Amino acid sequence: MKHILVLLTPVFCSTALLAQTDDPAFLAKFETSFESAGNVPAKDFLPAKLLTGRLHTVRPLAFNDGLRNTYYVETPSGVQEITTTPALAEFVLELSAIDYLRGVSKTDAFNKALVNAGKAKVESAGKLIADPFGTIKNVPAGASRFFGRVGEGLKGGASKTEDSGLAGLLGVTKAKSKLAAQLGVSPYSTNQELQRELTSVAQAMAGGGLVMDLATSAVSGGAGTALTVVGVNQTLSDTLVNSTPDDLRLLNRKKLLALGVNRGLTDEFLMHPWFSPWHETITTDALNTIGVNPTAFLTDAVQALTTEDAFYFQRVAQILAKYHTTAGPLAAIRFDNGLITALAKDGTLVVPVSLDYAQWGERTARRAEEFGALDKARAQITGLAVWTDGRLSDRLCAELKARGIAWRMNALDSTAR
Repeated sequence: MKHILVLLTPVFCSTALLAQTDDPAFLAKFETSFESAGNVPAKDFLPAKLLTGRLHTVRPLAFNDGLRNTYYVETPSGVQEITTTPALAEFVLELSAIDYLRGVSKTDAFNKALVNAGKAKVESAGKLIADPFGTIKNVPAGASRFFGRVGEGLKGGASKTEDSGLAGLLGVTKAKSKLAAQLGVSPYSTNQELQRELTSVAQAMAGGGLVMDLATSAVSGGAGTALTVVGVNQTLSDTLVNSTPDDLRLLNRKKLLALGVNRGLTDEFLMHPWFSPWHETITTDALNTIGVNPTAFLTDAVQALTTEDAFYFQRVAQILAKYHTTAGPLAAIRFDNGLITALAKDGTLVVPVSLDYAQWGERTARRAEEFGALDKARAQITGLAVWTDGRLSDRLCAELKARGIAWRMNALDSTAR
């Protein structure tokens, strides 16, 4: 193997690395042929049902920064900028759910249920759980840079996307989880508008006997859609929908300790404010599927500063699990040059990357140089496999091929090869 190319999402570009990009000796090798950031056709990345609907229209061009796409979505409330394709799919589902729930809140059945629940009780719960995200608006959005380890001042207790203890006692949490599943969205979404609507209807269900039958409704998506988007099997889907956050945390703790993770790191991950119970459980399930000590993975993961960071790590774990089950068993999860990697039993160094569309640019070229040096010092590495849940440009594929590097695009798509 000649060189190892690591495609790096912007969240992991270190300050030191970015500061070196004006090195004349390095740039002279590649700068005349770098691919540039710019507009890409949205239709090349989105199915027709995501391009347009009753409540939204995606503008024809998205902006690609060399790794991720930002889509511009026209909605009744204005134009929204949504970065990454999975986030757009989630956003469209949530638009439909919010619209449906607003319709429910205008019905006589809903108002009667609130009366039955007891207005004082409902208001008390509502004050505690209407805005479950606290300081999330003060955290950098988009996972565009990596700012270092989260301070202990932000740690401790439930994630920012969980309901309060009072909500659990009133049965609101359980009702909200089932309602969200019927609507095809996550009960731990960071969309505060969705959270308010879910909480309001869940209160009427839990305390007032409101019955929701969405089997014949016009809601886009349907039960399990949010879980289909992130790619989990039916068994795990059932566990996520039917378990409380505490149940999931207990299940995850047992699995991580059994894999050899120490108790301190396990608790730091499971009590992390930006990993929702769904993020934690899907990530842990993927790591458990691999079956090797994931300490190196979790040590990096607990540095997440946003829920978008958390989703990135979830996808990386899923990509590694996909490689393990379909390409070859992994022997170890590692941390090389600031990036999570894994060494397969046949000596292949696996580089998992979650992105939309990667091009041959300054960052990828520099990473090729850095990992080329690592290759010389690691005789046990016999090859490289770059796996991504997104796509690579033709130019980037050509550069990979020229360096004897294997790759797989759309790795989490069961039909991809």
